[in-house]
Amino acid sequence: MKRFFYYFIWSIAIIFIVYAGLQLQQLLSEKAASEFEPRPLWIYIVIFPIIIGLLLRTPKFMLERKESRIGGFDWSKFLAVGVPAFIVLALSILPLLPIENLIFSDEIYVQINTLLFSSTTAQTIAGLVFGYTLLDSFKSEERGFQESTSDLFNAVMKFTPKG
Repeated sequence: MKRFFYYFIWSIAIIFIVYAGLQLQQLLSEKAASEFEPRPLWIYIVIFPIIIGLLLRTPKFMLERKESRIGGFDWSKFLAVGVPAFIVLALSILPLLPIENLIFSDEIYVQINTLLFSSTTAQTIAGLVFGYTLLDSFKSEERGFQESTSDLFNAVMKFTPKG
């Protein structure tokens, strides 16, 4: 029962933070529209899902840390899952910086702009995955290789149609 209340309180906290975050995003959206300055909104759109991803993994991470089961960092998981997600996030902010024409040709810039700025789906998914993977990459001493795979990955694989 104690564990139920622990997770329930975390769920309520996450719901509250998501609600407050969406309210802040709405304010930033209105400000961006009125001042014609999209940078603060897009930076927020990139950072907020990372925070939510961290929050989703925090309850289990804290339990593992409390039980002193954290015994290192799984670099292979972080490099294979976290870094590509971070690259998507970095590419989302890159066009907003004044150096975009120095790094990419106009053709590549237009493709990145169309892909990443047509909606916020890519930033949301990449941010959630990066935040969750960041905390999930801390290894638990008693978990083996098969058991140390990300819970998020296992959940996605469970609902992926087999063909």
